[in-house]
Amino acid sequence: MDISFKTDEGRFNYRVAGIIVHNNKLLIMKDACSPYFYIPGGRVKMNELSENAISREVREELHVNIKINRLLWVNENFFQEETSDERFHEICFYYLLDMIDDKLTNKGNEFILKENGEHDLSFYWKDIEKINDLNIYPLFIKKNILQLPQVIEHVVEIKD
Repeated sequence: MDISFKTDEGRFNYRVAGIIVHNNKLLIMKDACSPYFYIPGGRVKMNELSENAISREVREELHVNIKINRLLWVNENFFQEETSDERFHEICFYYLLDMIDDKLTNKGNEFILKENGEHDLSFYWKDIEKINDLNIYPLFIKKNILQLPQVIEHVVEIKD
């Protein structure tokens, strides 16, 4: 069971996301319902370690195995989702991930994969220097991606 639940005040999510950088490009994604980009990842399941969750999510979405380098950010994010208009309280662990082969880079700068054989997900390798020009969430990624922390940082973002 995913750790995500709805209340009268909004939805709570516990997520993980993977920062994958290659040749000064960041791997980002979007789905057909979203007008914005985001970092690959997904919800943590009950009784699942966050490290196991990011490995599982990358396998499900990208069909590759990765190596976890380190935890970068713990993000508390309060926002109203653009497409559903639903209010969210989200906790997300952002991990720096290392590729163990060239499967992702061989797919080109843009590619589409199916998650669990069902949903089309679009992935993009975008120049890190130009991330600030994109409609990408959470917003702190725009500023912080240019200088990855050496120690875990706690980031709180409140977007009304």
